[in-house]
Amino acid sequence: MFIFHNRPITADYLPYLAGRMALLIHLWIKIWGTGYFAFMPAGHYDRKKIGRYSAIVILVILMTTEGLCFGSEENEKHPQPSQGKWEAIGKFAAETSLSLISQATAIPRNRNLIVLTNAGYAEVGHSPTQEALDGLAKATGVSRGRNTLIEVQSTAWSPLWFALYDKDSGFCSYLEVDPFKAANITRGNAKMPPGLFRITATERIDAEYLYQHSAEYKEKFESMIFGGNGFRIVSIANAIVAGAPMDVIRAFEFHDHYCPGVTSGIFMARYLRSHFPPGKSGYFVHSVEPWCKEDALMVLLNATPGKRSYAVSYPTKSDIAKRIPEAKNASTIVYRQNGQSGKWEGGVLGFEWAETTSCPKTGNGIVDKLCANLWYLERLAKPEEFVKVIKQFEMPDGITPRDWARPGVDPLHMLGLIGK
Repeated sequence: MFIFHNRPITADYLPYLAGRMALLIHLWIKIWGTGYFAFMPAGHYDRKKIGRYSAIVILVILMTTEGLCFGSEENEKHPQPSQGKWEAIGKFAAETSLSLISQATAIPRNRNLIVLTNAGYAEVGHSPTQEALDGLAKATGVSRGRNTLIEVQSTAWSPLWFALYDKDSGFCSYLEVDPFKAANITRGNAKMPPGLFRITATERIDAEYLYQHSAEYKEKFESMIFGGNGFRIVSIANAIVAGAPMDVIRAFEFHDHYCPGVTSGIFMARYLRSHFPPGKSGYFVHSVEPWCKEDALMVLLNATPGKRSYAVSYPTKSDIAKRIPEAKNASTIVYRQNGQSGKWEGGVLGFEWAETTSCPKTGNGIVDKLCANLWYLERLAKPEEFVKVIKQFEMPDGITPRDWARPGVDPLHMLGLIGK
């Protein structure tokens, strides 16, 4: 395979290459045909001089021309991703979304847009899609710094989707890419084929509107109007509008949606930073009753199994029944190492859900969770209302949290929180 200036010779590049080669041939003919070597007597050309002059001329031509080289076997096995293809698709997705929303309401203003997508996580035909983020940003003005470009984690084999939300009108446009149509788009032909988006939908999803139309939207969400991403989009878009801070955004991007469960982890992380600051080695977390909170704690405390600083136990109902009454709600043990004594110390935490909120029960699970999300979001500054310390302790000399996280060891038993 030929590579011209470290790039494959594709159909769109052949005319340029042909022009350069024609110039080379033309100049070579000029050398021989217009007396460049006239200073030498006819029939007495010096082969060495001709070789030197020819080499100089060819060198000059090549210096003003992009270099020619052979592609390595490695390049052929692992070709570089097509530059520009996914950026063009992202731009086209943004333009299509803006058009769809404009048909339903007024033309959206760029500074009032939010874009949600799993681009960069989802792959199409093993092709990375992160360049779509550039196209989306250029067409809409959204950005990571203003919390208006939200990257929702997904598997690589999930469908690639885009959602554009207009804060002014509450309308959201959803597009899901047809992988077979996208595969036919090449760098040299970035024309978008008909039917590139196999699902398109435009709906009004602002919280107040959903509260008033919960029955109607229960049917719509059950019919998968947003390709099964309804709760992800509704929960995240409305949280951004409500002013969700960066730590909340980081947590629900990783969790791939915003729910009360991940909110509990956000409350715990905030409580720990205020009342139980980390030691030099950070935190070690052991969840003794895991739920969505784990994703928030891993992101916000930077404690992960890969760093050997996060453990999880999955208790049965009978295990929980053995706990003493004050430990029934124990869910998370958090450790830190004392910088002076070197000993590990920790606390057993529980989370108490609010008994009542201002949210009515509508029978629409998505709308009910959305209301709870926003209710808790307003109370982020008061984690003490929900996070409860069940027990504080210091570990014996030479014992680490990992010792209590080993198979067959129950840390709650070691702390005297299991009944006899």
